[in-house]
Amino acid sequence: MIRKKETEKSFAVFRSIFDGMEALVYVADIKTHELIYANKKFMEGVGYDAQKAMEGGKCWEVIQKGQAGPCSFCTNERLLLADGSPAPPYVWEFYNNRNNRWYSIVDKAIEWYDKRMVRLETAFDITEKKEHETLYRQFEKAIETSKKLESIGTLAGGVAHDFNNTLSTIIGNINLAQLGNLDKETRKFLQNAEAGVMQAKRISSKLITFARGGGPHKTQTDIVDLVRKILAAKLDTKGILYTLDCDRIPGRYFADQEQLKTAIGNILQNAVDSMTQDGRMGISIRYMKEDRQTPRIAISISDTGSGISRDHMDMIFNPYFTTKPLGSRKSTGLGLSIAWSVITRHGGNIHVESEKDRGTTVHIFLPVFNNGDIETGPETANGPKIKTPPSSSALKQVLVMDDDALTLDVVSQLLKRLGYEVTTASNGFQAVEVYKTAMPHGRKTDIALLDYDVVGGLDGFQTLKELKKMDPGIIGILMTGHSDYSEIKTYRQHGFSGLLEKPFSMNQLKDKLAGLYA
Repeated sequence: MIRKKETEKSFAVFRSIFDGMEALVYVADIKTHELIYANKKFMEGVGYDAQKAMEGGKCWEVIQKGQAGPCSFCTNERLLLADGSPAPPYVWEFYNNRNNRWYSIVDKAIEWYDKRMVRLETAFDITEKKEHETLYRQFEKAIETSKKLESIGTLAGGVAHDFNNTLSTIIGNINLAQLGNLDKETRKFLQNAEAGVMQAKRISSKLITFARGGGPHKTQTDIVDLVRKILAAKLDTKGILYTLDCDRIPGRYFADQEQLKTAIGNILQNAVDSMTQDGRMGISIRYMKEDRQTPRIAISISDTGSGISRDHMDMIFNPYFTTKPLGSRKSTGLGLSIAWSVITRHGGNIHVESEKDRGTTVHIFLPVFNNGDIETGPETANGPKIKTPPSSSALKQVLVMDDDALTLDVVSQLLKRLGYEVTTASNGFQAVEVYKTAMPHGRKTDIALLDYDVVGGLDGFQTLKELKKMDPGIIGILMTGHSDYSEIKTYRQHGFSGLLEKPFSMNQLKDKLAGLYA
């Protein structure tokens, strides 16, 4: 009787200790897989009846769901040495499909009280740790993608600038050639060449939007109304069926509306391209406010298209990446790269969920900063306005500054053909010196046509500032191959009266100069 009570007491102590552990513990026969013991945490974790488990239940049917026999990953063979003695403990990680939890596991063979060898398994729930690791990997991947796109964007911006200078030279010389006595066929060839240059300009514009300098110029924006307009343009005109579910967005939201139109439009276009004619789309706009976090607007775009394979998920934001056959391409391949660039410059991010042949959902998250700040664009910014046109002879002197020799030459030739007298400079310091030299001789410059981005010396903004110190009445026109840069959009605040985006045609140059006094 005493021995029985001591045994019961020992078992009670044993059970209290193991039931009090935060780990899941069980013991199973290594040969038969019969479950011999399981603590309380184990039974709670796998959601299995303890009494039923102990009545001849197998470890594989208790722990796993839908198993018809021992698990393929069973560790029993690892736990015993060739002579049948216990091997060192085996540590591994395991995902349980019965309760959808991750565990860090220590398996060890021990000799049971009846001399048979059993597996003692101790499992620690690491689901939260795994989730944090996943989030961290996603964060690292996002940072890596962002750095890669920023690097490519810097390159793209530089290429676009040089490309636009080259296009300016081409279109300028085309326009000069068109002034000659041409036959009908030659004139048609030149018109087609000019159209090709303007098409190239649109591609270059997309590169600039993607590039690092294409910062948002924000104004107060009704995001729901903006999305409705984009849907009307992208989906309604094509008869595509979709649903739209919107929250009310409180407060004020500021964004670069043109850039957001481009970004969201590109994502919508990708969705349209992935679907068959009977495809459907779902768009939702949610206002998300969590404790101590900046409120966010979440725009989700779902489609029933072909989806994205796992192999391609890491590449979808890479410039020019596409799964479309080469002959079927109608775009530049920059759509999602531009979308990523625009959204990240608004302080947001993009998350994509997709499965091959089962559709895609793109989530756009935009932070809402209700700080009341509003930036004014070129059309509303205060800048010099010319109210009284001078005499016709006063519009003869133009100073042109550009560090690209071919661009400088062709713009000068175009101005001369338009009836202006032209002086040139290849940088800001030279432009100031040219002006200083001309002033004592009464050769007053009326208009300064200045390139924004000049290698070495003063840029366009700095040059006009120096010129206005000598002559506050001088009229500034800014030329640029970086029209989407946020700094460029403040040209009026820097004293300029107009902006010419490279490449520009002779007619555009003529209209810009004429419009100064309109």
